[in-house]
Amino acid sequence: MSYSNLYFGKELTALTYSDIVNYFTDEKDESNKIEYKSYHNPEEKNHTEKENGVIRAICGLLNSEGGLVIWGAPIGQTVTGKKEKIFKGPLSPVEKLIEKDSFINRVTDLITPSPKGIIFQRLEEGGKFLYIIEVEQSLYSPHQYRNVYYMRIDGQTKPAPHHYIEALFRKVSFPKLEGYIRIDNVRIDGSQYVLTLSYFIFNKSKLQNEHNIYSRLIISLGKFANHGISNSTYRFYRLAGKEMTIPEAKATLYYNEPIYETETILFSPNELTQSNFECDVLLHFGGKQSPLMVSKYKLSLKNIDGENPNSLIVSMEENLYSYENSDKIDKSEQDKMKLILNR
Repeated sequence: MSYSNLYFGKELTALTYSDIVNYFTDEKDESNKIEYKSYHNPEEKNHTEKENGVIRAICGLLNSEGGLVIWGAPIGQTVTGKKEKIFKGPLSPVEKLIEKDSFINRVTDLITPSPKGIIFQRLEEGGKFLYIIEVEQSLYSPHQYRNVYYMRIDGQTKPAPHHYIEALFRKVSFPKLEGYIRIDNVRIDGSQYVLTLSYFIFNKSKLQNEHNIYSRLIISLGKFANHGISNSTYRFYRLAGKEMTIPEAKATLYYNEPIYETETILFSPNELTQSNFECDVLLHFGGKQSPLMVSKYKLSLKNIDGENPNSLIVSMEENLYSYENSDKIDKSEQDKMKLILNR
């Protein structure tokens, strides 16, 4: 269950401004899984400082159990007999429109290693904004915000003690791999379309090397140009040229030394016409210690732009765990097995 479901009884994307207003009708305390940030907090002077406080809270949740940040919550009130502030009554909404991509980019710039599993939801009413950020517990903790490790403890975001960081480092059991595709060139050569792409696999873990890197490219249309020409102990082509596999792309993958491979794909005009000029590309990758990952792309070859070949990418989902991609298929595990076994 998501944290939004836990606190509000609905998914984050289904939340409304009124849901948050109603939530603070009663007194609310912060916990290790939820933090309230008011926009008019007198301790934070300008917008950048306020946004930094939210990002610091995200870092703390990543290093703890995950949770929610509600930005635009009521101003915290001190109550006699209670150590922690309580939050109740009128909201203190954000006065600035913040785009999702801009915010996520800032989070990934300021938190290292770059986090995954952050969902950003904007709610608006009368030119005032609330931002609800849901944070998954990170598999790659510990994370730093501006060279400091934070955690959630006693309902507050605090610098993490040394022993806690040591425990988090011992918990990390596999490196973090990320894979990306780049379209290098596309042209029409006689009776066929020729597309050249490169893919990159990075090890984003500074302190853990990965070994025996595996990679596989699958295309829904066309065929790899080297199919039937180049089949070696290094690179294999299958599925009538629609799959290219490198069982061991690199023996050891270090931080900041990515794998880089290039492939050329040939398309016939007839098959492109039948598929509305759209092609799916899947990049699978993994290693000895890390789980299998997948980056998914949809290309459109309707309008070829030689100056900007990456404009052919019309949609993408990058760096999903393979099981996440499988979970998106609306079939039971038994049905998936029957499909694979063809019985």
